[in-house]
Amino acid sequence: MDSTWEDKGLKRTKITFLMCLCCLLLAGCGKDEVLDEYQANMETFFEHIAEFNDNMNDIDVNERDYVAKLLGYLDDLDTEITWMAELEVPEQFSAVESLADEAAENMTQAVSLYHMAYEGKEYDENIQQAAKEYYDRANIRIQYILTILHGEIPEGDGVIYTEENKILGGGYMNKDDEDSDAEDEYEDEE
Repeated sequence: MDSTWEDKGLKRTKITFLMCLCCLLLAGCGKDEVLDEYQANMETFFEHIAEFNDNMNDIDVNERDYVAKLLGYLDDLDTEITWMAELEVPEQFSAVESLADEAAENMTQAVSLYHMAYEGKEYDENIQQAAKEYYDRANIRIQYILTILHGEIPEGDGVIYTEENKILGGGYMNKDDEDSDAEDEYEDEE
């Protein structure tokens, strides 16, 4: 198989980093029911993403059915990202909604192209490369989502950020109870 699936160390490092950030993201919990539900759903999402990544990296390319396994995991990954994109996004994180939709669209396109590349009469490297580009785009958007949920501003090529009415939620998911109480007192004084 190509280097996309052979670079296991880098992928595991990325997933470990994402899981650490997810743990930080999920460390605080507020009183808002919509936020709490979204938090629980996103925790589930990131756990599943880590499992898919591990499963894909553990595929032995010398096995006869490695392509079928890979495509099956990619199908499952596509389903998971589509599910995440359909979640109700709390108002505080409205910027996540369009990124989630874009991640789902890119992953669906990637999976479709991976199927075309590997299930045709002959392996097509050009289609596989196009699939990888869509796959990478989906992953970048997922990383941006995690950054936003963590209360930070995403950085990267093509990222344009404008904040209106604290669309990042002021790092709500990172606040502990003391920070939240102090903010509530400040708002009550106004």
